[in-house]
Amino acid sequence: MIRAYRHHPYHGRQPLPQATVAGWFGVTQAQLSRVETGPPMVHLDRLAQWARVMGIPAHILWFRLPPGRDNVPPPVAGEAGPHLLSALRCADRQIGGRNLYRAALAHISAFSQPPGQSSALPRPMLLAGASLHEMAGWMAHDSGDSATGRQHFRDALALAVDSGDHLLVGQIQGSLSHLASHDGNAEAALSHAVAGLHEIADKEGGTRVRARLFALQARGFAASGRATDCHSSLPLAETALAQVAASPAAWLSPFDHISLDIERARCLLRLGDVTAALQVLDDIVTDEPTPRVRSQALARTLLVTALVGQARVEEACLVTHQTIDLTHGLGSAVVLDQLRHLALLLRSHSVHLPDVPQLLDRLRDTFRERSWMAVPLPMG
Repeated sequence: MIRAYRHHPYHGRQPLPQATVAGWFGVTQAQLSRVETGPPMVHLDRLAQWARVMGIPAHILWFRLPPGRDNVPPPVAGEAGPHLLSALRCADRQIGGRNLYRAALAHISAFSQPPGQSSALPRPMLLAGASLHEMAGWMAHDSGDSATGRQHFRDALALAVDSGDHLLVGQIQGSLSHLASHDGNAEAALSHAVAGLHEIADKEGGTRVRARLFALQARGFAASGRATDCHSSLPLAETALAQVAASPAAWLSPFDHISLDIERARCLLRLGDVTAALQVLDDIVTDEPTPRVRSQALARTLLVTALVGQARVEEACLVTHQTIDLTHGLGSAVVLDQLRHLALLLRSHSVHLPDVPQLLDRLRDTFRERSWMAVPLPMG
C-alpha cells in the first residue's frame, strides 16, 4: 500500500522519494525499502499509525484499529507534527508543491472546526494546523493556484492568532506579503509585511522571521518604485539575519542568506540595477548537487533575466538549458511560468543568434511535457 501511495499518478511523473515518506513514518529509507519489498508487516501499532498517516479508511483495513481510535486524525500534533512538517518542507524543496499538496491536505482535515471554535483545540494542535495550512498555501501557490493558496494562508492566520504565537502570526503575514507581490499588488505586499513586523516587535527567537519580513518589505518598496526605502530595508534584513538566536521553533520556516539574496536580486532587478543583481546571483547559483532545487531554479531564472538585460544572450541560453535539466520532475508551476517568461525575453534574439531557436524549441517541448501541472488541485 505504501509503494502504491508513493507511485500514485497524482504525485507526478516521479514517485514520492522513499526517504521523504520514510520521514513521515518515523523510519529510515532502508527500513521503508524492506517494508515495501519484504514479508508482510504484522506489528499492529505501527500498521495503525501508518494507516492514519496515509488516511486509509478503517473499513478497508484487514486489521482493526485500537478501540475508540478509528477516527483519530493523523498524528501531527505533539512530537509527530514537527517531524511531519520537516519532512514535507524537505521534499517540497526538491520535487515541488504540486507533488505534495494532496498529502498536506489529508493532514489538514484534522483541524477542520466550525467557524469560531478552533480556539477550543489544544495549543499544539493549533500550531500544527496553522503550519500545515501555511505549507498547503505555499504548495497551492507553487502549483499555480494563488486563490487557493491565499485561502490556506488566511486559515493559517486565524489558527495562529488563536494559538497566541506571535512569531507564527508574523511569518504567515510574510507569506501573504509574498503572494501579494507575486500577484503584482505592491500595496498589499507592504501592508502584510508591516503588519508582520508589528506583530513580532521585539519577540525573542524571531530573528529569521524578522529578516524575512524586512526583505519582503523591501520587495514591496521596489515594486512601488521607492528605491530609497527599498535600500534601507535590505540592510535591516541582513542585520536581523546576522543576530545570534536560539534554534527556531519547529513551526517556523527556515530563512537564510540564500533566501535573502534571492529577495535582494528580485528587488535590484525591479529597480533596474542589473549589474548589482548579477553580482548577487553569481554568488548563489551553483552547479553542485543541492536539495534546494526550486530555490536554485528561481535564482537561475533571475540570472537569465539579468544576463539578457546586459545582452549576454549566449550565456543566458546556457543557464536556461541548465535550468530545464535541473527542474526535470519538479512540480512547480511558478518555475514553469518563469521559464515561459524567459522564452518571451529570448524570442526577440532568435534572428541574430542560432542558439536561441534551438532553445525555444526545447522550451516548447518542456511546456508540453509539463502540461500535467495545469490539472486543477484537489479541494479539501
